Amino acid sequence: MIRYENTPTVVVVLVPLRSGLLMIRRALSGEGYGKLALPGGYQMLGQTWQEAGAQEVLEETGVLIVPDALRVVEVETTPDRRQNLLFCKSPPVEHEGSFTHDAEVSEVLVIHEPVETAFPLHTRMVEAFFQQVL
Repeated sequence: MIRYENTPTVVVVLVPLRSGLLMIRRALSGEGYGKLALPGGYQMLGQTWQEAGAQEVLEETGVLIVPDALRVVEVETTPDRRQNLLFCKSPPVEHEGSFTHDAEVSEVLVIHEPVETAFPLHTRMVEAFFQQVL
């Protein structure tokens, strides 16, 4: 029997909010623990990439975005070649009040200038967002 080792797709979402960019602080042990990142996660079987992105944003931040409004801005493969990252952007969203998050996140915040993140590819996308390249 042939066993395939497929490269998983991670959907990472840039969400313009409150004149800034929605970010999370990672609570998962391991790489990136305690550091900032863009919200996102794995696309599961049976989901479109848009549904996966919207679900991850909701789970990690409590912010509701419209899946069909997401657009791809860049696709990258991680340096270790273990994941494909599908970076997408939502239109600006409104979210009043506080944020909620799951156990994978310790904090949700909105940044108003580029910051160093847990992952170089996220950092590059944050910089591009604030340079209004995306």
